[in-house]
Amino acid sequence: MWSKFQKPLLVLSLSLNLAFVAIWLVHTAPGLVTAQKEPPEVVENAAVSSSLHRELGVTSDQWSRIEPQILRFRQSAREQQQTIQTLRDQLIGLLAAGDVNMFAIRAKQDEILAGQRRMQDLVIGLLLQEKEILTSEQERALLNVIHQQCKCGGDSGSSGAGFGHMLINDSRPCASPGQ
Repeated sequence: MWSKFQKPLLVLSLSLNLAFVAIWLVHTAPGLVTAQKEPPEVVENAAVSSSLHRELGVTSDQWSRIEPQILRFRQSAREQQQTIQTLRDQLIGLLAAGDVNMFAIRAKQDEILAGQRRMQDLVIGLLLQEKEILTSEQERALLNVIHQQCKCGGDSGSSGAGFGHMLINDSRPCASPGQ
């Protein structure tokens, strides 16, 4: 019975992870968003080091409350990524072994999924913290950016490879030269 649900569960998990990785990337990779028009009364604030948050019109006061949360998130996310990568390496080792132990492989898959769930929880936690600080307009704009990034990953048919490219090259995976 497990084998019947294994592939759909894996696809669902990967899809959810792609969405949450997109959210994480919006906070970690600068310059992911094309310039948005700001109301004339909003003055670009050089104290806000995140280009995304500058484009959202975050004030210095808002940024002073958001930045520590983002820094804590980045540290936790880095640690979680390392944990997941270690588990993936262990899974590859199990697959490469002469004696394939399906029970051990499935257990390792479960550990990886649990690690991915913890990453999702980190992203959701950060978004909920920011939601308390951002105005409703800023929140809508942020969620719009996240939604666009998720659509980009989905349109490319990738399972997240485009996001690694964004981190390295500071570019959007589905942006055309005019965007």
